[in-house]
Amino acid sequence: MTTNKRLTIVFIGAGNVATHLSAAFFIAGHNVLQVFSRTKESAKQLADHLNTAWTNDTAKILVGADVYVISLPDNCLSEFVGAIDFGNSLVVHTAGSIGIKVFMGRAENYGVFYPLQTFSKLRQIDFKNIPICIEANNSGNEIILKNLAADISDHVIKINSDQRQYLHLAAVIACNFSNHMYSLSSIILEQKNLPFRLLKSLIRETAMKASDYHPVEAQTGPAVRNDQNVIKKHLDLLSFSPEIRQLYDVVSQDIIRLHQSGST
Repeated sequence: MTTNKRLTIVFIGAGNVATHLSAAFFIAGHNVLQVFSRTKESAKQLADHLNTAWTNDTAKILVGADVYVISLPDNCLSEFVGAIDFGNSLVVHTAGSIGIKVFMGRAENYGVFYPLQTFSKLRQIDFKNIPICIEANNSGNEIILKNLAADISDHVIKINSDQRQYLHLAAVIACNFSNHMYSLSSIILEQKNLPFRLLKSLIRETAMKASDYHPVEAQTGPAVRNDQNVIKKHLDLLSFSPEIRQLYDVVSQDIIRLHQSGST
């Protein structure tokens, strides 16, 4: 189900999430009235893309919009929420690790609109395939967020703040930690002047298997076989980096533990 009403929306923040989410709302036919960012250049850049107004002055944030979307770094979200009077408008944040209670006593109508994806400004994203996790302080606001989310995504899920914290934790491990491993792999390849592109097919297949099967079942490599000879050889090769060597050892031992325990 999608909304019949064209909502007026103000974006507070102009980073990666705000850039993609505001564009998705714009394409869906909603009216993005204004973009606020603490940085003039960021606010203007996004506003120009949406052909709308912008400001970097909190005193000039437009009042009376249907929805205010706060997409700011977690460490400044709470302070910002307390500094703005949203009146009767619905205000949401997009953070995975911040609970809905950040709005209590600070807004009348509020919720969370959390798109579960990694965003970069220059990469195109199809929102239809992105899970959007919603939460609201009452059933009426929940319906508004559910319909708004359905305008841009085929995967709308109602979850509470406690569940979302664990989802965000799992997402950090699955996405950010995995990408860090790619960074370390590139460092290893550089030791012998090998290009990172050699791993790209392997990375794609690993991700596809994790999507098609349970990741425990999809695990391969020397650790899942408890092949100590290969593990020792790899540790010796990593003598150039004690930090990567220690991480390799810890992760290998944890793979062995997980599979020997029969966990799923």
